[in-house]
Amino acid sequence: MNLVLVRSGYPPVIILKRQRSAYLAAMRRADGGDYGALGELIARAMYDNLNRFIVPNVAGPARMVPLTALADEEFTLIALRRAAQRGRLDAVQGSDGMWRSSRKAVDAYRAARHQRRTGNTAHSE
Repeated sequence: MNLVLVRSGYPPVIILKRQRSAYLAAMRRADGGDYGALGELIARAMYDNLNRFIVPNVAGPARMVPLTALADEEFTLIALRRAAQRGRLDAVQGSDGMWRSSRKAVDAYRAARHQRRTGNTAHSE
């Protein structure tokens, strides 16, 4: 599928393991002539992958991007959103409701979190 997408000028997609049953169901429906579910699944995967992998690399460290593009193993999307809502992460919420921040802001939040932990540990001893 990715070979066809790339040859057609689209980015490759990653279908996650948790999406397997939905993907297989969409494939069965497509085999029967109903391509809607498969098209939607591929489009959503493409959008997610663009935000997760492409946008942060193109944007640079100070450019505002959706939080989905900044989530990683240390900070999930939910954790970043909570930090933004609490004012701990320099981020803005657009009129579309989407939170945006930068890699630089996430790095500053990471450093500040570690400083708070170190400071809290020293006071508790």
